Amino acid sequence: MFKKISFTMLAAYMLILPNFSSSSFAADTPITIDSGILKNNRVLIPLRAVSENLGADVKWNQQQKTITIAKENTEMVLTINSNKVMLNQSEILLDVPAELNYNSTYVPARFVSQTFGADVNWNQQASQATITLDGKQLQVTIQKPQVQIPNAKKITDKQRQLFVNKLNEATDLSSIKQIRATFSPYFTDKFINEIIRSKGLKYDFKFTTVYQSAISYTNTNTAKLSQSSGPDSKYAPNETLYRTAKLVYTNKGWKVDGVDFSLVKEVFNP
Repeated sequence: MFKKISFTMLAAYMLILPNFSSSSFAADTPITIDSGILKNNRVLIPLRAVSENLGADVKWNQQQKTITIAKENTEMVLTINSNKVMLNQSEILLDVPAELNYNSTYVPARFVSQTFGADVNWNQQASQATITLDGKQLQVTIQKPQVQIPNAKKITDKQRQLFVNKLNEATDLSSIKQIRATFSPYFTDKFINEIIRSKGLKYDFKFTTVYQSAISYTNTNTAKLSQSSGPDSKYAPNETLYRTAKLVYTNKGWKVDGVDFSLVKEVFNP
């Protein structure tokens, strides 16, 4: 039988924001993440930030909807939307579980970070958590609520799919005779020039999965289209490829203005 640790004994100690401790040692130039979430006075961070910056191995179980995070002799297992966490054979109850947001998995920042030996500092005025571990510093800023967009200006499901299709088409330009004519209704001139110079997108991978939360608006004239390669892609089971397209609103409607890729080891986006 697993030993149970009450919330008051451990979770409260590790999660309440006003008690965040100050970092105890110097760090290199901070790595910034602007997609933190504040829920019930607790900070949640993207799971891939844990793998990339805390030096932990992360594995996703699609069937059980569990996340296993391991580093050295410490292993924790979190379940999406469950308050129960297994930490080295002990069961811990948290008031904020891991959850899915904005097409990504989010986990409790303080609990995960301090379990693996990190120092965490909370800046109330800046709404920013600073996580320091092994000479690295990660600054997580709470993302602002999504901008209210007039219905007439919102990107429709059909438009979203067209952007996905055209981005997939732009992975290889060798068979396209009239590049500008093909992409002009969907891409800005700046972005078309970029893909012509680079002879296509950086990664020759066609994304097929499009979540309802794939579109996020920065303001009324800019938005992002985010996708991940998924657990069944050629990168699985050891890596996940993320593609984020920047969209801008022009006098001819929404167009893609740029694309960023991120290839992350052992992080799977459910």
